Amino acid sequence: MPKENSGNGMLVGTIVGTAVGAVGALLLAPKSGEKLREDISNKFQAFSQRTQDLASTARDKTKDVLSGVKEETSDLANHARKSNEHVMDALSSAKDDMKDKLRSSTN
Repeated sequence: MPKENSGNGMLVGTIVGTAVGAVGALLLAPKSGEKLREDISNKFQAFSQRTQDLASTARDKTKDVLSGVKEETSDLANHARKSNEHVMDALSSAKDDMKDKLRSSTN
């Protein structure tokens, strides 16, 4: 898991670094104020859209993982329930056997 966390951190760092670099380049480029503001606005909108796309992807992956965890949990619960039934059946059978032995020994 730590590799996934560092990968996510690397992705966030890359996105933030790209955005900061793009804004810095726009501010240092020789352009008119209106053109500069337009470029910054366009870059911000592209960055905002990319961030929304990443959030949507993360949300979808989280839903997939959650679905898998729910399914696995359900499977484990069913297995535990069946195991419990087997144990209870075995105990009931052993109890009945003991009763029969006690009855036959007293007769």
